[in-house]
Order: sequence, then C-alpha cells, then structure tokens
Amino acid sequence: MIEGTNGQDEVITNPKPIAVKKIMLNIVLLCALTYVTFPTLSQWYSSIPSVDSKTIKVDTVIRGDLVRDVVVSGKAVAANAPQLYSTEIGKITLLAKPGEAVALNQIVARLVSPELDALMKQQQSTLEQLSINANRGVLADKEAQLDLESNMNAAQSKLNVVKREFQRAEISYGKQIISEVDWLKSKDAVTDATRLFEHSKKRVAFTKERLQFEKQHREFLVQKEKLILDELSRRHEALAIKAPVSGVVGNWLVAQRNTIAANTAIMTIVDLSEYEAELGVPEFYADDLGIGLEVAMKVSGVSVRGEIIAISPEVKANQVTVRARINNSSAIQLRQNQRINARIEFEKKENVLMVRRGAFLGSLGGNFIFKLAEDNYANKTAVTTGASSVDFIEILSGVEAGQQVITSDYGDFSQAVQIYLDN
Repeated sequence: MIEGTNGQDEVITNPKPIAVKKIMLNIVLLCALTYVTFPTLSQWYSSIPSVDSKTIKVDTVIRGDLVRDVVVSGKAVAANAPQLYSTEIGKITLLAKPGEAVALNQIVARLVSPELDALMKQQQSTLEQLSINANRGVLADKEAQLDLESNMNAAQSKLNVVKREFQRAEISYGKQIISEVDWLKSKDAVTDATRLFEHSKKRVAFTKERLQFEKQHREFLVQKEKLILDELSRRHEALAIKAPVSGVVGNWLVAQRNTIAANTAIMTIVDLSEYEAELGVPEFYADDLGIGLEVAMKVSGVSVRGEIIAISPEVKANQVTVRARINNSSAIQLRQNQRINARIEFEKKENVLMVRRGAFLGSLGGNFIFKLAEDNYANKTAVTTGASSVDFIEILSGVEAGQQVITSDYGDFSQAVQIYLDN
C-alpha cells in the first residue's frame, strides 16, 4: 500500500493584516521628506548657494533727506593763544606760572639786558654832547654874524666919508681949486665904497641864511639822537613782558632765570573766551571743502554747531587741517586740546531714494546689490549709486522704496546671480 504525502506537508499560517494607519503614516513622512529636501536638491541642481540668514544684514530701501558728509576728529584750540617772545638778549625771570590766570597788560615776565642798558647810557651821552655842540654853534653863529655886521658898518662909515670927500671935491672942482683928475679920483672912491658896502650887506644876508641852515642841521642831529634814545627807551620798557590778552598762562617755553637770545618764545597765553575746532579731514575730501560749510560737533557728549572758517593750503599725513568756529562755545566747558568728534556737511539732498551703508559697497564696487525676492531667495540686481553720507547711500536706479536688500558683505557669494536664505 502506497503511503500518502501527509508527512511532507507543513501548515502555513496566514500573515497578519497590515494596519491602514501605519501605511498612511509612512506616506505622510515620505511627502514631508520630499518637501524639505526638494529646495536643496533644486539648489544643488541649479548651483544656487545657500546662505545662513543669521550671517547677513538686511535693510529696507527708503526715501528721505540725505546729507552728504564726512566724520572727522580733532581737538579744541583757543581762537586766540598768542606766544610771547623776548625782544633782547638777556636773563629772563618768569613771573606767572603755567595755569595761572592773568589780566590784560599784566607783567608776566621780565628780561634783564646789560647790553641794552649800556647802549642807552652811550646814546644819552651822545645826546648831551650834541646838545652842547648845538648850543656852542649858536654862540659861534652869533659871533660870526657880529663880525660881519661890524664889517658892514665899517664899510658904511667909509662910504659916508668918501661921500663927504666927494662933496668937497666937487665944490673945489667947481671953483677950479682942484683938478679934474682929483675930482674923478674922489668920484671913483665913492663908487668903490658903495660897492664894498653893498657887498657887505649881501654877505651879512647870506651868512644869516647859512647860519640858519647850520642851526637846523644841529637841531636835526639832536632830534635824531632823541628818536634813537626814545626807541631804546621803548625797547627797555618792552623788557617787562606783558600779557596781550586776559586768560591763563599755557606752557613755559624757556627755563626760569635762563639767558636767552632775542626773539625766543617764552610762554603762551591762552584766551579762554573763545575756542575753535582744529579738524583733520582726509585728503579724498579736500576738493569738497569750502569756507562756510556747516559742521556738527560733539564735545563731552554735548552737540554743538559751527562752520569752517579756515582751510590749510597744504596736505600733511594725507590730511587737510581745517579750522571751525564753535557757536555758543560758552554753553560748554572747553579745554585746550580737548578731543572733538565732528561731521562736516557738504551737501543736503531732499526726498532721495537711499539705503543704509554697508560692506556691500566694497564687494561689487557698489554696482550690484542682492534684492530679496519670494521663497527666501535674493537676486543680484544692478544699481546706480549717488551721493553718500555717514549712514546712508543714495540709490539712483535698480531698486524701489520699500524693497529689502542685503547690505552686508558679499564675499562668500559675490559670483552668484541668486542665493537662497536658509532659515
């Protein structure tokens, strides 16, 4: 009898039915994964770089008034701080100490000059000598004039004598007592005596004129010496050095009781009534500078206004030095060489399209900007920039007011045309 195949059979149990909920959950997870990874795959496929939104800065394009300016720094300097100089060679004695308040025309230093003292004594002696010579000349002139007048009187007496002789000779000639020759001799004597008398009178008059000129010459010499002595007296008075303004003594520029040369700086007097700002402006803005430009300054946390009053004609260390007047300087406490932060305003434009300054200007030369689009994308857009201030830069074309742009550095994605902002 043939046996059956029951020994080879195996009982197979039916598999458990798969739950419908588990199938649906897997489908949802697969869709979510596809949704998350699809932008990344699309970016990879299109070569669009992804940028972390936390590493960039986004600003909004706005309309407003733009002031083209530059931020500079400087110091407060006294508008009037004269230096005092020695006028002679000598030994200096400083009477006012640094920081001490002084009044106008107060003696702050005194100079002792032995050379000037000796020169004054010499000129005084010369003046006395010239005065004596002038007086002696007056006496000599009187004596010379007296001698000439005596000669003139003698000539006149002689003329009178020969005239009487001629009268007698003429009477005698009329009576035929004397010859014609004797009468002519008497007549010639009158002529000679008259000529001599006229010459004497002219000589006296000429001598008076000459003596008058000589007297004036001697007086001029005396007057000249007096002027020299007056100048020396002025120089001697200048040895007492006075403060030209009211203020405080700055620094001593020479040592106390030291022998100094002429025209040596001694000290500085600082006038505290008015200060100016001395600012250093980069050479790049030299062509924009001008007298009268407004300057906004901040001193010790206080904002003040001013205007440029002087511009240096030379450039030092790539900077141009300008002087600005501080308006209402009495409202703040200023000190010499106190630091000042300032902003020079070159130009003001009203109702212009502008965006806040950022590092993007150096990344693409300011010719392109990344403008935010939909779905966290940012597109590279060509723009035209205009004037710039400390905080903003003017946009002439390429974007509109209200749009958002990236103003941070583009160094990591400057070659891209579009970027994706990863949140």
